[in-house]
Amino acid sequence: MDREFVTTLARDVVAARAPEELPFFAATSAAYFRDPRRALAGRTRSDEVLGSGLDTAVALLSPVALAVATAVYETLTQKTGELVVERGGRLLGRLGRKLRRKKQEPPLVEAPAELSDEEIGQVRAAVEKRGAALGLSPDQVELLADAVVFSLRRTDGPTTD
Repeated sequence: MDREFVTTLARDVVAARAPEELPFFAATSAAYFRDPRRALAGRTRSDEVLGSGLDTAVALLSPVALAVATAVYETLTQKTGELVVERGGRLLGRLGRKLRRKKQEPPLVEAPAELSDEEIGQVRAAVEKRGAALGLSPDQVELLADAVVFSLRRTDGPTTD
């Protein structure tokens, strides 16, 4: 897994939806990568309203964003792997024929930098599936999916500041 991609995408989502968590994001992401299940199990914090005796539970977005970013990464790498296998077999066959005829170096083949609408749809579906599995409400899942898609489309990937 590419931790930088996952961390950066999750940080973008947290910055957009829960910026108050950013000061603790590094610690949260370190805990998540050590033990994702434990980080997700402890994703609520208890806040006592000053002197009121009221105790409220606030769900933390950071561990959810990290889990969703992991699912996005897995979706994208799986799709990329399928394309490499699908296109690569045909490409290798053509390159082999050309090399036998011309005896030259094969050209480098670059993967497309932008995600297609279909791939964005697959990413959105992965976010929705993972968000629902984590117990988020449909509204929360939609907001999370919107933030992920925005981050990916903004610069053809999460920012790496």
